[in-house]
Amino acid sequence: MKIHSYLFLLLLMSQTSFAQQAFTLKEAMDYGVKNSTAMRNVALDLVDADYQIRETAAIGLPQVNGQLGLTRYLQVPRSIIDNTGFPGFDQSLLPPPYDTAPIDELPGDIRYSEFTTGVKNTLSGQLDLSVILFDRTYITGLKAARQLKSLVGSQIASTALGIENNIREAYVATLIIDESKNTLNNNISNLQKTLYETNLLYENGFVGKLDIERIELSLANLSVEIDRLEDQRQLLYNVLKYQMSYPVAEEIIITDNLNTLLLDALEVDTDETVDVTKRPEFVIFQERYKINEFNLERIKSGYYPSLVGFGSYGLSLSRDRLFRDKDIGLLPASLVGLQLNVPIFDSFSKRNQYERAKITIEKIKNEEVELRRALNLQVQNAKLQYKTALQDIASTKKNLALANKIYDTTKIKYKEGLGSSLELTQGERDVYQAQANYNRAIYDLVVAKAALDNAVGMMNDE
Repeated sequence: MKIHSYLFLLLLMSQTSFAQQAFTLKEAMDYGVKNSTAMRNVALDLVDADYQIRETAAIGLPQVNGQLGLTRYLQVPRSIIDNTGFPGFDQSLLPPPYDTAPIDELPGDIRYSEFTTGVKNTLSGQLDLSVILFDRTYITGLKAARQLKSLVGSQIASTALGIENNIREAYVATLIIDESKNTLNNNISNLQKTLYETNLLYENGFVGKLDIERIELSLANLSVEIDRLEDQRQLLYNVLKYQMSYPVAEEIIITDNLNTLLLDALEVDTDETVDVTKRPEFVIFQERYKINEFNLERIKSGYYPSLVGFGSYGLSLSRDRLFRDKDIGLLPASLVGLQLNVPIFDSFSKRNQYERAKITIEKIKNEEVELRRALNLQVQNAKLQYKTALQDIASTKKNLALANKIYDTTKIKYKEGLGSSLELTQGERDVYQAQANYNRAIYDLVVAKAALDNAVGMMNDE
């Protein structure tokens, strides 16, 4: 019943998630983390680590084993005895000349006899019990297994952070392409209006045919650009779906806008002190360090004695006919005991293992120094990239305003007959380029802000 309930719940959640087609950036990241194969595998690793703890703990708990056997002799074993060794042996009763002959000169058929030493069938059963009463190696192994679970738990945070980064970049890139497409459509609309006005001027003899053809060429180029952007848009949406683990065949709508993300990206204090030890990568490193320390302790524990308690109870039934109630042959046996295992000399095997484990610890310490340097460098570079992105936003926004101003002035001059269509076309191209540069600057700033958040150890905790 529990399994059926879980399956029904999973099915319901799956259908609900597929029906959900609109996503903000945060919703997209949450969806991706929830449905990611990598996250499911890490979650399974966590469950596996829990079972590993139980598996290790079970080693020190009582162990019970049973044995059941049935043996039937096709030929019952026989033995030979020396008749002269029995107290009732009387050599004088032997026929002459054996009645007075030396014992060693007696024939074999007189001196020795054969007899059966067993029965045809034996049915036996036995129960064995053993339990570790003291073993430092076992205790250390249990600590290491628990530390492994903590390591896997740290990997969950790191994996989720990587998934969020990939979704954020794909989401913002998709927003950029949508914004670029909307901008181009607006530009086409404006240019069509300009073409209409130019046709009126041409009909009244104020401009030449070349002016109209230049505007028509610009419109054709914009149409080609729209088609190219549409192809890129489909590709970027597919990338976003893939990063979110969303069905590629399903439609998806992104509801955030660039201005919202831009405002969020502007709220960063680059002078904040950063503690790199809070980074998921560093936490994972510390867990690995502790596990190797437990390995060192495990090797040292091998020098200590271990104590094991054991007990056994067995019952055997030996008869020519097993199930004849009146026959004898039912034989019980039981025992209990303690076994103290004392390591004395292992030809320095454990000492060599211990020295190698120490070397591993030293290497990890060296890696820690390098990791700190790498994380601090990442923080500095992230701050620098963020400041550069801020500067680019300011300059590209200024350039866009200037390009629009120049284009508006050029249109006025053109309508008044003081400018050429070539200047108008060039001004139009400058506006398109400034718009593209501004959109790219927004993308770079949002990505740089996310990189800075990651560098200082921030997560999507909302």
